[in-house]
Amino acid sequence: MLIELKDVNKTYNNGQPLHVLKGINLDIDRGEFVSIMGASGSGKSTLLNILGILDNYDTGEYYIDGRLIKNLTEKQAADYRNRMIGFIFQSYNLIGFKTAVENVELPLFYQGVARKKRHQMAMEYLDRLGLADWAKHYPNEMSGGQKQRVAIARALITRPQIVLADEPTGALDSKTSVEIMELLQQLNREDKMTIIVVTHESGVANATNKIVHIKDGIIGQIEDNRAHSASVFGTSTIMK
Repeated sequence: MLIELKDVNKTYNNGQPLHVLKGINLDIDRGEFVSIMGASGSGKSTLLNILGILDNYDTGEYYIDGRLIKNLTEKQAADYRNRMIGFIFQSYNLIGFKTAVENVELPLFYQGVARKKRHQMAMEYLDRLGLADWAKHYPNEMSGGQKQRVAIARALITRPQIVLADEPTGALDSKTSVEIMELLQQLNREDKMTIIVVTHESGVANATNKIVHIKDGIIGQIEDNRAHSASVFGTSTIMK
């Protein structure tokens, strides 16, 4: 089991205590393509932050690959994130004064990879995602779909065990949203990458193989969606 959450609770104390996650139990196997779906205020973003080691939880246990993730120092948390987790955000989070290839290189810079090697790897990922010709362009010169592909290349370049996507199609039109979800499914299918998508959109959730419904901080139904997702997104040829 790659991810295990056992009775995880989280309360925010901003004046009035707000119990956001209420005894979360969730197992995710290596190589699964999972969506966590819920309305605004359901607790899905808090759950994502805990999965991504961006926030602590109060009680319970969270394991990645059998290792307990709890009470880490900021340096330890940053090290885990940099080695094990790739992030894809709704707002792309690209650095505006850096080119596409420089944005993709950045995680390798923090890992101490030599300049020539990280540039070569970044170009390989951009080429794979159909963006080699855009390597020297800046974010403001690219479409939303192109920017999200750059962000996906950046998330993948460290070969993380887990990719966390936070509303990855939220800023995109419907056609581009379908392309991005097809791309994520192809990465899951061909690279056996574990991908977790947080969304409030049923169309996005239906592209994944398992849908975890969360409401008021409690996980409800967990749907096996493999048959439906395969029929809708089974013929993707986005990547080279």
